[in-house]
Amino acid sequence: MKRLIALVVLTAFLSGCQTTVKNDDAEPVVAKGDCIQTRTVTAYYSQNAPYWTDQRLVFCPAAVRLDAEGTEPEGGWQARYSRGQFSASGLTAPRIRALPAGLMDATLAELVYYSFTAGGGFVPAAMGDAQEQRLMGKRYAVYVVAKTGKRTVSLYKNLATEQYELVRIADNDRDWMAVSYNPRYSERFRRTLPRKIDVFDVSGGVAAKQLVVQYEFVEVQ
Repeated sequence: MKRLIALVVLTAFLSGCQTTVKNDDAEPVVAKGDCIQTRTVTAYYSQNAPYWTDQRLVFCPAAVRLDAEGTEPEGGWQARYSRGQFSASGLTAPRIRALPAGLMDATLAELVYYSFTAGGGFVPAAMGDAQEQRLMGKRYAVYVVAKTGKRTVSLYKNLATEQYELVRIADNDRDWMAVSYNPRYSERFRRTLPRKIDVFDVSGGVAAKQLVVQYEFVEVQ
């Protein structure tokens, strides 16, 4: 019996020393046609005063899709991110294009999609193993969910809270990180969903991050 206990303790100790983290908490996402409807107050930060606007974002985890739309002084706009593909209309006005990501572009759409859905526990079914990383004083399991050339999309799970808090997209032109927080329980989906997402430019390093876009979800249903 003593040998058995010692073996169990030794095995647990050795497992805790590994730097590779297994993804064993992935679960099926919602039904194919089931989407999360939200309304946000969104602020875009640049050299001038923040630009505030209302947007409607619809997250469909099973379809890996985000539909976004809004109405600006220049007119209405729509955008869709769907499994790595992006399309949009109504985003060509000069004032809109001057904003960070021009209200919405491919990188921002994918970043917000993963930040909201992963923050709510809707993660890709097959992410494989992760590498442990310490960031801002916290320990994270970092999962690479997409990699093409120099472009990488990574999800960061806080190992203390088991929550997916960070999403980072880095390529030749941009290095942005999204932080999801202020979770609230959704009776419909029986889980907590983030009510705020901050998007930072971390091209100068995480310690020197600059806030570029902020989403506050005032309605989630």
